[in-house]
Amino acid sequence: MKHIVLILILLTSPLFANTSSPSKAKPIREIVKKQYPKESLYIGATSNFSKTKGIEGRILLQEFSYITPDNDFKQSYIHPMPGTWKWEAPDGWIYFAEKNNQVVRIHGPISPQSSRWAQEDNRTSEELLKNMTEYMTELCRRYNGKKCVKWMDVVNEVVSRNGKWKPHLKGTGKWEMPWTRIGYNNDIPDKFTHLDGKVPLFIIKAFEIAKEHAPNIKLVLNQHGGMEEAMWNKVKDLVLYLRSRGLRVDGIGWQGHIKITGRNSRANQWETNMVNIKNLQKLIQWAHQNDLEFHITEFNIHTNKEDDTGERTKEAKITHDIFSTLLAERNNGLVTWNLWDISDTIHYNNKSILKVGAWNSQYKPHEVYRTVQELLINPPSE
Repeated sequence: MKHIVLILILLTSPLFANTSSPSKAKPIREIVKKQYPKESLYIGATSNFSKTKGIEGRILLQEFSYITPDNDFKQSYIHPMPGTWKWEAPDGWIYFAEKNNQVVRIHGPISPQSSRWAQEDNRTSEELLKNMTEYMTELCRRYNGKKCVKWMDVVNEVVSRNGKWKPHLKGTGKWEMPWTRIGYNNDIPDKFTHLDGKVPLFIIKAFEIAKEHAPNIKLVLNQHGGMEEAMWNKVKDLVLYLRSRGLRVDGIGWQGHIKITGRNSRANQWETNMVNIKNLQKLIQWAHQNDLEFHITEFNIHTNKEDDTGERTKEAKITHDIFSTLLAERNNGLVTWNLWDISDTIHYNNKSILKVGAWNSQYKPHEVYRTVQELLINPPSE
């Protein structure tokens, strides 16, 4: 009798609660497998390895055939300083994916999210180049042979919204790009007009390492921001320039953080020059026309916590517009959509902002989830 009671308690606990949609539709990964057999579409989500043994791990297993670890593959974790290496969480992710028949995009780019050691102002260009080279080389060598690893973000957030190269800033703990101190290549052909005559050496070096040591992994150039013209013009020219050097760029990624926070925080970005569907469609089409995959890599929506009523009508509408735009291009080239926050979560750096995922804070699916599910079942035509 005690065993029966224990089983009933476990089955009614939040960990074992039903995370499926109230509708009779199957989980997302099953819908994708059945309706998109040509593998031109991948739907994924992000979590931290420490959460894989809890309810987020169960959701990842049930709903997604594609996963992206958040910070567990980054230089700041794996190789934060000379002589220091940590592989426990990255290796754990590979085991998780292999066990559950999932594919992985390694989010371990050379980016502003670097270690404090790299951000320290006394670091020389030689030290930074050595640390970056060691990290990228070992990352590529360790995971190139893993069948579950399909993509790798090589660099991330290298261009600012104003179209300038992301700069190095004095001090530590800032959203800076310390790797630019390695130097620039100033021998840029005039036809790449948006590069302003120079490209940071770390970008070239990172793609050289990835080409040599990760031949079996698709290489992605990931970017933040909205649809700012100056920013994407530079990204486009960067892709074409890297290819002109014989380097491989297989896809571009757009993070897709949509801010609708309004009066008490950041300005509303939706359907403005910052983020709009028309320019998103053009960007996806440009990628496919240039034999590039297009990835939405970190989708979530930021709103004011104090204005939150628990309704997800506005967020569902934004999700519908963006996801349907992506789906409409699926037959012209590979597209992926990755959910950055599985559940609604308070922003780690600004407690007044709520990051909206596809499940609520109790891990019950809400309108964002159902919007994705229904669009997958009834996708838009081209």
